[in-house]
Amino acid sequence: MNCRECKEHLYEYLDRELTPAVAEEIRQHIAECPPCGENFDFEKVFLTFVRARCRAHGASPDLRRRILDELLDE
Repeated sequence: MNCRECKEHLYEYLDRELTPAVAEEIRQHIAECPPCGENFDFEKVFLTFVRARCRAHGASPDLRRRILDELLDE
């Protein structure tokens, strides 16, 4: 696992969508690579914040459209 691969799969890791073997590779990389560990910490906090806000207030139609537009652009 290198930094690029770790970043590519980070949200899948946070969402627990990876196989146990790949998740373990990411877990090890994050533990051994300070920049990726810091990125993981930020993304985890950010994702937790977004999830909490969406649950508490619901996503507006505009926000849903922007997210969908971003996903379709990838």
